[in-house]
Amino acid sequence: MPDLNNYFAMGYALAALALSCVLVYFLLAALLLRLFDPQTVLVARYEPPACASPAVAAWLFERGELPRAMASAIMNMAAKGYLKIDQSGDIYSVTQLGPDVSLDLEPEEDALARTLFKGYDCFDFDEPTPQLREALKAFRCALMDTTYFSEHTPLSIPAWILSGLGVLFALIQGNYFPHSDRATTSLLVLSFGCFIVAVRTVPGTFEKIASRFPSSTAPKRPWSSADSMTFTLFVAAIGGIAFLALLSTPVAALLTAGFLAVNAIFYHALQGPTAAGRKAIAQLAEYKKFLSEVHADPISRMNACDAVPVDLTPKHAYAIAFHLDLGWGEQFVGSVADLVERSEVFSKIMRQQEV
Repeated sequence: MPDLNNYFAMGYALAALALSCVLVYFLLAALLLRLFDPQTVLVARYEPPACASPAVAAWLFERGELPRAMASAIMNMAAKGYLKIDQSGDIYSVTQLGPDVSLDLEPEEDALARTLFKGYDCFDFDEPTPQLREALKAFRCALMDTTYFSEHTPLSIPAWILSGLGVLFALIQGNYFPHSDRATTSLLVLSFGCFIVAVRTVPGTFEKIASRFPSSTAPKRPWSSADSMTFTLFVAAIGGIAFLALLSTPVAALLTAGFLAVNAIFYHALQGPTAAGRKAIAQLAEYKKFLSEVHADPISRMNACDAVPVDLTPKHAYAIAFHLDLGWGEQFVGSVADLVERSEVFSKIMRQQEV
């Protein structure tokens, strides 16, 4: 009978092969899904379609991501006079102006209103809270009720299985399990949660860096605590990878981090619209064409990043949804995204640890 150590002698090679296969699988699956996206000749639509609010538009164009959808919903609620957005530096808060101010809320906006202002008339976007997690859950359910979107979870299952095997091969080869216990496992799970959040929020920081290039036409957005938090999360993640390297080997730690990064990046990429969702996207793309050609540049440049715009309209909300407001709107989305990503990832970690 062959020695068990010899059986796993090629653990790193198998893990690396699994990582390559997972990456290729995700790329092909994402490419195939995008082949079904609507390909039509765009004709400018001067009014937004009735089938999709700003939040739904952002949710569809971001393929199921919540941060921009939530920011768009809040902006649209402010434009309707239902709430007021306040800004202090890079910290934002929303205040309910009264239940009778505006009853013309979209279903997902109503879900946010019922949860964010449950027992209070003000909500601060500074730290993840149970109230925010409840709001995100209700908001996601309301968006899914549109039947415009499918999470395509079965497509991810083969990659998850292969990723689990790859991590197992790497950790066995790195002799991790004899040195593991509940405390070290919890610490590593938390640090890799930081890694996932950092990977998903770093694009906003890169956009700010790009806005400072001479060739950029986007307004220069100031650095915020969200950028500092991304850096802090990366430091915590690097510390976790280093800790895993000490418990096993650097190669095992890097391979594990690679699996986490690939799955974090591509998880939402495999989600996509249904047939009804593709029809809504086609109509939204026509309105986006009009908005980008007529209103996008004034909206981006006329509103300073350090103050809430005075006159808010649904066009501002759609500009955020379509990633056309590169000034204040993108600053607002960045702060919301940082909080939402931390809340979602760390709530999943807490549930896993409870199990």
